[in-house]
Amino acid sequence: MHLVRIVITLTLFITIVYPLSAQPRFIDDSLFSPSLGRTMHFRVHVPTDRPGQSPVLLLLHGYGGDQREWSDFGALGRVLDTLPVIVAMPQADTSWYVDAASDPGARYETYIVQDFLPPVLSRYGGDSGSVGIAGISMGGYGALVLGLRHPEIFRFIGVLSGSLDIPLGIPDLERNGRAGFRPSLEHAFGTDSTKWIPVSPLHLIRGMDPALAPYLYLANGIQDEFHDRMEYYRTFVHILWMRNLPYEYHESPGKHDWLYWGREVEPLVHRFLATTGSRE
Repeated sequence: MHLVRIVITLTLFITIVYPLSAQPRFIDDSLFSPSLGRTMHFRVHVPTDRPGQSPVLLLLHGYGGDQREWSDFGALGRVLDTLPVIVAMPQADTSWYVDAASDPGARYETYIVQDFLPPVLSRYGGDSGSVGIAGISMGGYGALVLGLRHPEIFRFIGVLSGSLDIPLGIPDLERNGRAGFRPSLEHAFGTDSTKWIPVSPLHLIRGMDPALAPYLYLANGIQDEFHDRMEYYRTFVHILWMRNLPYEYHESPGKHDWLYWGREVEPLVHRFLATTGSRE
């Protein structure tokens, strides 16, 4: 039986190692992506003391962010200080982490899964059997879709303030005050809604085999500026519960910002390690 928990709380190769004595190392690295046809940058945390291969957690940035976002704003140094986990943070532009519908030169899903993850595991001694993926906002959507589409790779999915209404919510962008996202969304998903099903979180969980599903960790701030997200989250969680998929869901005070995400990333990382059976 899957563990189900609902919690509602009200209360590269140029490498630069940041000199954090006796603390986690953040390294800037790069690789060439055949799927994108260019060099892509990433930042990675490597634990200072690891007896063997370490679990690997991909942390995906949000819309307008980059590979430096999590370590610059997410207080990762404090969170990861004593944890035996490799955290890799890829550059993904405003791609929504999918292979673009009409642009063969923008295959970001293929880039993450085929071009990025294997070299990270090889270079930094990652355990291919203990891989998770998590993200914020656009990155939360990306983590969910990549994790559900590739459950043979990802054992854990973490979603903080994720864009669960994408791509089905594209027709309502103007009504929801998000018209500025339309160019990137239409580039990523196209305008033919009949082709959105394979990258819709709601459809993916409806078709997911519970025996194969990764563990899903979801959290959203109750003061999030994207008010319709809460309805999507609760609908999404209800489907998880009905289908007996392994998950936990947290609602707590917070907005769509780094004050909230910087606080919520710590329990997410601990749950990832507990789910993979890793020693903390």
